[in-house]
Amino acid sequence: MGLVEAYRRMGKNSWRILDAIFKNLWSYKFVPVSVISDYANIDEEKVKNILKVLGDEKIVINKHTEYEGATLTFFGLSLYSLHRLVENGYVKAMGKKMGEGKESLVYNCLSKDGEAVIKFHKLGYQSFKKVVEKRNYGDLNFSVLSVRSARREFNALKKLRGLAVPEVYANEGNAVLMELLDARELYKVRVENAEELLEMIIDEIAKFYKRGIIHGDLSEFNILVSDSFWIIDFPQSLEVGEEFWDNALKRDVYNLLRYFRRVYGIERDINSVVESIIGDNGNRCDREGEVCGGDAG
Repeated sequence: MGLVEAYRRMGKNSWRILDAIFKNLWSYKFVPVSVISDYANIDEEKVKNILKVLGDEKIVINKHTEYEGATLTFFGLSLYSLHRLVENGYVKAMGKKMGEGKESLVYNCLSKDGEAVIKFHKLGYQSFKKVVEKRNYGDLNFSVLSVRSARREFNALKKLRGLAVPEVYANEGNAVLMELLDARELYKVRVENAEELLEMIIDEIAKFYKRGIIHGDLSEFNILVSDSFWIIDFPQSLEVGEEFWDNALKRDVYNLLRYFRRVYGIERDINSVVESIIGDNGNRCDREGEVCGGDAG
């Protein structure tokens, strides 16, 4: 069952129960039925019956061990987030699924501003481990981390508004509503002005830096090109001054230069590029393979 079909089948009490679970995810991995009942103002037995149906439809996971409780699946979290976007007037109609990766699910849609994209963030186990290693999130529900991932991307894109990034319109739960871009990933095309494009991307990274944002996961897979170019996918972005921001910037530059060297034979010195972005006070990248992200082959 897809998001649209599930959305149409949901009733008022089901939405109230999802809302109760979502609002309490920061306190419980599995929200107790008693808490859901109190928050949603629905009798406990009725809550249990609805949760059973939602569990059968893979919208929630029910727990029956130390206590009875429930949490949202990725599907349930995305469904709830879509509901919030619709209820707040941001989304008018859903379109088709455009793509799905390890960390997101993307649909096109009709927003109040026209055609747009909804990106639903998902943090699976591997992504979860990477995030916990980078940031002290402690023992949190995967859904909470997905929500924080979406919020981090939304906030970064807001700060970068007007630069070569998609325009963002709204954020609810694990969903980010943003501009639809008519472009293809860099790795899928052969560009004629490769050296000029590389310089423009480096200039854009410098503009990001001036606004206090480091992409954190830059590669040929999240640079889109047509007549112009855009940089997308900011859930791993960092603010300048945040722990590891300098290593993240160096890794971004390393990945970018490695791709243009491998595909187009363009040679650039990584230290010179990093210094052009942050100035002479930035830490030098003396050992590319170790500091900046691995083997340059």
